[in-house]
Amino acid sequence: MNLPEFIGLDIGNHSIKIAQVTPGSKPVLKAIGHIETDLGLIGIEDDAGKNAIADKIKQVKEASGITTKNVIAALPEAAIFTRLILLPDLPEDQIEQSLFYEARQYLPIPTSDVQLDYLKIAKKTVDNKNLVQALLVAAPKTIVNKYMDVVTRAGMEMIALETETMATTRSITFNQQVDEGALIIDFGSNGTDLSVIKGRYPIFSQSLATGSDALTKAIAADFGLEYNQAEQYKRTYGLLPDQAEGKIAKSLTPVMQIIINEINKTLNYFRAHLQESTPKKIFVVGDGAKLPGLAGFISKNLGIPAEISDPILGLNVDAKIKTEVAQLSTVGFTVAIGLALKTE
Repeated sequence: MNLPEFIGLDIGNHSIKIAQVTPGSKPVLKAIGHIETDLGLIGIEDDAGKNAIADKIKQVKEASGITTKNVIAALPEAAIFTRLILLPDLPEDQIEQSLFYEARQYLPIPTSDVQLDYLKIAKKTVDNKNLVQALLVAAPKTIVNKYMDVVTRAGMEMIALETETMATTRSITFNQQVDEGALIIDFGSNGTDLSVIKGRYPIFSQSLATGSDALTKAIAADFGLEYNQAEQYKRTYGLLPDQAEGKIAKSLTPVMQIIINEINKTLNYFRAHLQESTPKKIFVVGDGAKLPGLAGFISKNLGIPAEISDPILGLNVDAKIKTEVAQLSTVGFTVAIGLALKTE
């Protein structure tokens, strides 16, 4: 199915990001934009808050010169339930019943309250039965409806929703094959999303409650600074031990160690149960990935090579926006660009 012209929309806790890509053998970044916001959509329940987010979407769309009204948006990983499951290898029109049966066994809420989807990963034979390994995705209908409502309020039309992990995986793998398992660390403001991918598909995802904001708060508490000043110190010195006499790095290390410990639990699970997909490489994405020294810190503490993934690499950039893109820190646009790369 060919998709109509559309934009990718990423509504975060501190900013809203959009991107538009013209598909082809070498996709072209046609438009990109962002605008700061005070609150992510998940925490908003009233009409005033929804209208405020909708107005921000309108503003960034108009500022970016985008004319299409079609949107593909990402649902935050922390609000989504995902699990790797096995389904009978049946025709598409017969698989729905099996999907609901499997979902009932794992979901913490009734299947009637979620929107179910699945992604086929691989075919397997177990005890002489032909099965399909699939990633079950369950999104609460209340959250799906909220996103659709806000997009409608912005005068636009939602043509698809998918998880942040799906979009991020696409932005990393659209021009490279990840044959061995790889870990993606999406370092956000309020949390950190972990996902393991193999080939072009995510096979595991998990959300941690510790994010980049916790680092800023640690600096503010340790040095008696206002939040904004602590944020500036974090962005300037980060985890570099040779900067600011190593004091900022030392302040950040306990919080980072919480994240490292959780990542190690995931890695150990794969080493014990899914050895063939154990991550051999780490991609770090999200606005928090801009923290100085982050990739080196992760590599050192996990013993796996880590790199910051820039979603612009592998794309041609439209001549009209080259100057604008050159002035942006594009690492934080991984989800928006991953959405914009969707082709079916």
